[in-house]
Amino acid sequence: MKIYQSKSSSSVKIMTTGVLSVLVLVTLGLVTTNESDGWIWGLVLGLIIASTVFYFYANSMNEIVVEDEGVILKKNIGQIYIPKSDIVEVTKLAQTSLTMTYGSKGVFGFIGNTMDGAISFVKDRRQMVGITTTSKKYILSSERPDELLNALRAL
Repeated sequence: MKIYQSKSSSSVKIMTTGVLSVLVLVTLGLVTTNESDGWIWGLVLGLIIASTVFYFYANSMNEIVVEDEGVILKKNIGQIYIPKSDIVEVTKLAQTSLTMTYGSKGVFGFIGNTMDGAISFVKDRRQMVGITTTSKKYILSSERPDELLNALRAL
């Protein structure tokens, strides 16, 4: 069993901190407004923001575990198991901007679905690896993408 960490790049850390700060300030501004229903809208917006932030935090990649029988993509909450029999292709991907149809564009990483139908768990766009299975495509990042690539190809 080999474990590969997925760490956030500086740009992801900056985007996450910046977006969360702005959202907190907007929510506090609505809550503290003198209008009679401002606090209600602030509370509603706060709940929407909190649930969205929780969703993207929960789905943010923590580590990739390569075992003899397959690969485990461990998120902050939950995991995805990919049996080695389902893996069709493994490739190293060049740095690119990820065009998302749904997901976070930098908050806790690039998490969601891309235009080509892949599921993205990227925290550093300079260290991406693609895994194509019989039914899905995954894009993820690791601190050591070359070692991860070799371990996946050895399956």
